[in-house]
Amino acid sequence: MARQPAPPRSPASSQEVTDEQLDAYIHTRLALLGVDLSALPADDEDAPADQRRIMASARRFLRSTPAAIADFEFDPMGPAPAIYPAEVIAWNRG
Repeated sequence: MARQPAPPRSPASSQEVTDEQLDAYIHTRLALLGVDLSALPADDEDAPADQRRIMASARRFLRSTPAAIADFEFDPMGPAPAIYPAEVIAWNRG
């Protein structure tokens, strides 16, 4: 059974999500995974990670990456995705 392609995305039809909406989504997803950001400092430039930087990074990711992931079309007859395809090809030649 062939998969139907996704309809093209129109920038005019997509609504911009606010930071508050993304923050609620991020906190919910992290809570479902058992991650509690409150264990980190709120804003500390000397810390390896803080809540402000993690939330900013997650918002950037959610605003840029999901469209590329959603538009990905997997070819079931093609080669399997691999991190290092050249090595996989060499191993399979055998």
